[in-house]
Formats: sequence, structure tokens, C-alpha cells
Amino acid sequence: MRGQYMSVKIDFLRSFFESGKYADDKSLTGQIADLFPAIIYTCDIESRKLDYMNLQFTEYFGYPDEVIRHTPNAIYNLVHPDDVNLVKHELDKLYADDPDVDACTYESRLCGRDGNCRHFKTNGYVVRDADGRAASLLFIAQDITETLRSRQEADSLKKLSVETEELLQFGTWTLEVPGDTMTWTPGLCLLLGYPKEEAGAPVSKSVYFDHIVNGYRDGLNEIISQAMLAESGFDYEYVVQTRNGVRKTVFTKGKVVMNDQGTVEKILGITRDITAIRNFEKEQERSIRELNRSNKELEEFAYVASHDLQEPLRKISMFSERLKLKLGNALDREGELFIERVMVASANMRLLIDDLLEFSRINRSSHNFNLLALQTVIDQAIADLELKIEETGSTIRVSGTLPKVEAVPSEMKQLFNNLLSNAIKFRKNNAPAMVDIICSKLAREEKKAWQLPAERTFYKIDIRDQGIGFDEEYADKIFLIFQRLHGKTEYPGSGIGLAICKKIVDNHNGIIFAHSEPEKGATFTVILPEKQF
Repeated sequence: MRGQYMSVKIDFLRSFFESGKYADDKSLTGQIADLFPAIIYTCDIESRKLDYMNLQFTEYFGYPDEVIRHTPNAIYNLVHPDDVNLVKHELDKLYADDPDVDACTYESRLCGRDGNCRHFKTNGYVVRDADGRAASLLFIAQDITETLRSRQEADSLKKLSVETEELLQFGTWTLEVPGDTMTWTPGLCLLLGYPKEEAGAPVSKSVYFDHIVNGYRDGLNEIISQAMLAESGFDYEYVVQTRNGVRKTVFTKGKVVMNDQGTVEKILGITRDITAIRNFEKEQERSIRELNRSNKELEEFAYVASHDLQEPLRKISMFSERLKLKLGNALDREGELFIERVMVASANMRLLIDDLLEFSRINRSSHNFNLLALQTVIDQAIADLELKIEETGSTIRVSGTLPKVEAVPSEMKQLFNNLLSNAIKFRKNNAPAMVDIICSKLAREEKKAWQLPAERTFYKIDIRDQGIGFDEEYADKIFLIFQRLHGKTEYPGSGIGLAICKKIVDNHNGIIFAHSEPEKGATFTVILPEKQF
């Protein structure tokens, strides 16, 4: 509508200039030309000089009237140097006075008084006198800078859209319901094995559905029909066969579009190639099954091996004890030492087997979580360690009130029992251990730092001692099974206790870590969720 209106105004101006009345700039028509939203000027064909310029011309270019009117070919002074040849080529057609050529249209940059150049679409017309001879040329130049910029932005967005579809392996389509015709984007063409240049051309709905593998075709048809009745969206996963015979798993999400009469006008859909995702998921499931099977076998092996070692170990301990009692007076000092070493080794072996069995049990935990008060768990752990605490003169202090969390009671008890026992064991020079238990709720920034869900509540429990500590470079190593930083004679143990702690915390979707410096104590930190997820 706007284009037709502009065409009428241009025809009116052309008729006005052909009448020869435009010399009177004060006429009503001249005033209309000044109000016209375009630069208007005329050029005498014989002299090649401009003989009329409207107000917009003067305001944009800013040349003095007497200079512009007396300069032949002044038109070319208005044009950007890079566009001059293009303009000359078009104007030469009009200057030739060919009866079959009386108009031209071209786009060029015109440079204004401020030195800036803008893009204009110029329509040039031959103005003839009463005898039909070409007398002058009429130019109407409309500023299209913003239109061109919008066009360039649209082209860039279209190119980006095509590249995005290709990168993410998806395409969109439109189904015209009354005619059952579809249009595809380049991404969908590539997905189905067609050249992307074929995008946008209407195709029958059957062309698309012929690519759907039997067993899925009816399902998609049914879902689309239901969506049309319900006037709702839909999604469907199915398998297609491309033009080249390659099978792909795709996922389509669609939307029904209604017209003003309340009937379905079209269906818009996005179809994405998810073959790689589904293949990865299948491979991952296979790997998980294989890993679970392997872990189960290892757990069973560790359990059976540890359990079966109990009996021969019991006999070694028993017969060593009997041998010592029976031959005690007959043995020399060296013999007594040998038997003593056998008994100590048996005790260490028994401790190791017990810890292995416990580690295996933790791995096979059924995770029966209950709401549990951590204060109660700490009290029980302290009670279990009462004799050791009294023997060493150690002190365990709890700061504040410990929260309630969803946990496995027996595992939580063992976790804190191991950590507190560890703090007492590694005290300085047999001095009393001073252990502080401090609890706080994690702030949002802390949860973000540990990549924990922001919407869930987590508690941090620090077990801080003043013992011998360790070098920070071993902070991760100490949680590995059988890893020890000290000799058995100096600090007895199996090297499994902290590995059990880590396994328990992992089972509770938590985090455990430690910070320490030699001779400056250690802090073991346990982060637990309030509720399991």
C-alpha cells in the first residue's frame, strides 16, 4: 500500500516537471516538491548542468546555489567516488535519448555537507518538451540507508540461522494444513540429505513422511492429529532414513497455529538430529553396566577373600599363642622374638581384614536414609572412644548445635568415629589431643564454588585438631585405600580408615577434604546435604 502511494506521488512530480512549471520554485507544486520526503533535482541534457533542486537537496548537500547551477556534470560531485562509474553507466543510457529508454533506477552513496555518505535509491526520468524531445533529466533520490542496514542485518541473521542449524544439526518446517504442503529450512534439507539450496520450495507432506521409518510414521500422524484437536503443542522421537539411506534418530517439537476463524492454519515444527546423543547414552549405559558388574565382582572377591582369610589367620594366632605357652621356658630370646613378631603380624592382618570387610560392606550399602541428629551421632562416637580419650587425656569440644540430616545412622557413626579416632591417634608427642567440631550452613557462594545445587541446603562440619599434621601435597592421597604417610610401628593402622570415610561421604552425596601443615594440626571438612537427592 505504501509503495503504491509513493508511486502515485512520483508520477505526479514527473508530470509536474514535464509541464515546465518547475522554474517557479514558489509555486504550489514547488512547495509540494520541497515537502516531498526525497532529494529532487533536474539536469539540463544539453548543458549537463543542474537547473532545479528542492529544499532537501540544499539541506543535505549544502552547496551554494550559484556554484551547483553553473557546474557541468555536478551530479558526479555528489556521488561517492567508488560509485561514480556505476552512476555514469546509468546516466549515459538517458543522455543517449533512446526512445525506448526514458527511466533508470540505481543505488549509490551520496555524500552530504558533513562528509558522511548515505545510501540512496535514485529514480531517473527523461523529461520531454512539447515536441517530445528530451529536454532534461529528473532525479528523485530516496534515503535507503536504514532499509539497507536492516536488509544486511536480516541477511546476516539468516546466514547465522543457517549456520546454527548446521552446527546444531536441526531444521525447522512449516506445514500448511489445508494444502498439506511443507517448506523446509536449509538445516532440515541437510538433515534429510538434500542440498540446502532446495530450502524454501514447497513440497508435499508425503515427501517428509516418506523419510520416516515404518513403525514411527503412524505415531507422528496420530500425535499431530491430537495436537490439532487440542490446539496444543506436541513432541515426538522417531527414526528417519535420509535420501542417502542413513538412519537417524530425530526429535520433533511442534506447535499448532490458528487463524482468525479459530481453525488450524499451519503447524510449525523443529526437528533435531539426536543420533549422536542416543548412541552416547547407549554406550554410557553399556559402560555403566560393565562397570557395575566389575565393581560387584571386585566387592564379592574382596569380601570372600577377606572372609576366607579369617580362619587360617585365627589358627595362626591360636597356635602361636599355644606355642609360646608350651615352649616359653625352652625358647631363647631370639625364639621369643620370632613368636612375638608372628603374633603382632597376625594382629595387624586381622585389623586389615576387618577394615577390608568394613570397606566392602560400605560399598554394598543399601542406603537406607533416615532423618538423623548429628549431635546424637557425635555423642555415640565420643562414648565409643571414651577409654582412648581417658588414656590420652584428650578433649573433644562441639561448637554450636549440630543439625539433622538424612543419613544412614551406622555409616554416620563410623564416619565420625574414624575421624575423631584419627585426630587422637596423630596427636603431638603423646600429648593430649584437642579436637574442635564446628558446624555451619554453606552460603550460596560456597555452594557455587563446590558446584553444589544452589536450591539445596548443605552443612559443613569441620573436625579440627592440633596434632602433627601433614604436608598439603598429600591432602588427596590420604583418602586412597592403603595409603599411609607414617610407618605402622609409629602409628598403627591398616590405611583404610580415611578411605572408608570418603566412601561414606560419597554415598551421602557429600564432599570430604582436608587442610593441614606439618606440626600445625589438621582440619578435616565434611559437607553433607540436609536432604538426599
